[in-house]
Amino acid sequence: MKIIRFKTNKKVINQSGFSLIELILYLGILSILIVALFQLLTSIFDIQLESQSTSSVSQDGGFILNRFEYDVGRAESVSFPLLGDQGQSLEIFDGQNTYTYSLIGDNLIISATPSGTSEQLNSFNTKVTDVTFQTLSDSAQDLRTVTLTFTLESLVRRRGGTETDTFRTTVGTR
Repeated sequence: MKIIRFKTNKKVINQSGFSLIELILYLGILSILIVALFQLLTSIFDIQLESQSTSSVSQDGGFILNRFEYDVGRAESVSFPLLGDQGQSLEIFDGQNTYTYSLIGDNLIISATPSGTSEQLNSFNTKVTDVTFQTLSDSAQDLRTVTLTFTLESLVRRRGGTETDTFRTTVGTR
């Protein structure tokens, strides 16, 4: 920045301003800073989406596995599928209610009878696919062993695709 002073009729006039080169230099530095900040913010959003995608799959998978283990563990009887057969629904009777696990659309639903309540076991951030229930013990026995296998896919989109994980557990009644 140059300050030029002129003396005219005993008055001092100050003229200050930027030269064209100084203005171009400032604009160049400013544009470099803006591009760097934009790239930083973009990478922060990508990391947030990846974290949210991974977290929703692992949390939903853990919740479904824990709920299934709890229900089968306290069951008096387990119905469907037959020994060695595989199916996409399972009924668990705990002495008071019958809980039915079934895949409806992209959601794993548990319905209770006679109370008539239904719950979606996965969150709105995930979809459930490939649900399979398989019994591993004889239906004549009071003790039943059931295997649950399902795949969770995150609905949160990220650059590298979606997060997908397959879960499997085997639980026996008490």
